[in-house]
Amino acid sequence: MVKSLLKLLALAHKVAPADRLRCWRSSCVSRAQLLGERQVFKKLFFFKIIVLSSSSCFGSTSYENEIPDFTQTNVTASNTGNGQQYCAPVAVSNSIVWLANSKNEQIHFITKLASKKYMNTSLKNGTGTTGVLRGVEKISKELFGGYKVLEYEGWRKHPESYSNGIKVPRIKRIESIISRRSAAWINVGWYKYNSKKKEYRRIGGHWVTLVGSKGNRLIFDDPAPRAGREFSNEVVEYEKISDGMLVGKKSGLPTPAKGYLSLVKGMHIKSNADVAIIDGVVYLEI
Repeated sequence: MVKSLLKLLALAHKVAPADRLRCWRSSCVSRAQLLGERQVFKKLFFFKIIVLSSSSCFGSTSYENEIPDFTQTNVTASNTGNGQQYCAPVAVSNSIVWLANSKNEQIHFITKLASKKYMNTSLKNGTGTTGVLRGVEKISKELFGGYKVLEYEGWRKHPESYSNGIKVPRIKRIESIISRRSAAWINVGWYKYNSKKKEYRRIGGHWVTLVGSKGNRLIFDDPAPRAGREFSNEVVEYEKISDGMLVGKKSGLPTPAKGYLSLVKGMHIKSNADVAIIDGVVYLEI
């Protein structure tokens, strides 16, 4: 189909509009031929719509090499714990400095986001969903004058003001969110799996930066040193869980596992976990 339409395009350009008018007057081109050219342009117009519509159905990968990939343990300032629990402020800073065109100030923004007035990151327990949302809200107001959308999608406890009411993150939303005016951060849960009980027991969590998607794969920048200390996008395949339960001590558990996304090939799973699952997503549109 594409080759045929390209041939039609070449045919349409053989005769310029002014020449077509002169030929019409001199009868060197028949009315039927001109009507045929009109059909060519109609087909090309609809072909353009189809191509543009199709491209919008797939997540963008055009920004994956622009968004920074900072390693959390490169945070070495005092009272930071060498960044061991800094996955959230680092993951968020990757997108924020890109949106604000302030990559040279990333360390400054990491420190600010981790502070008590923003995310209130704990050197023992890291950063919860509420802390991430409040930190993103505060920094967005400072840098961008506000935001259009700031919301959470997932099972973890969070303030109602940020909720969109959806507990199971939607893959279509995740795949299409990244742009020069929007960002998203994935909260990954680490789970041990009991096949007899069909239970996924949560033993910890981690934040990563979503930078794009490609086919049935998501593209992350992972702040953890296990993902590498140099710039490297993680291209991660996912699978939808069909049954079982997510269990653990966190508020929001237990909850049915059906529909949640398990991150498989390409994900740097923590050594003491069996499974990585997307617990939730924070979305920002400015």
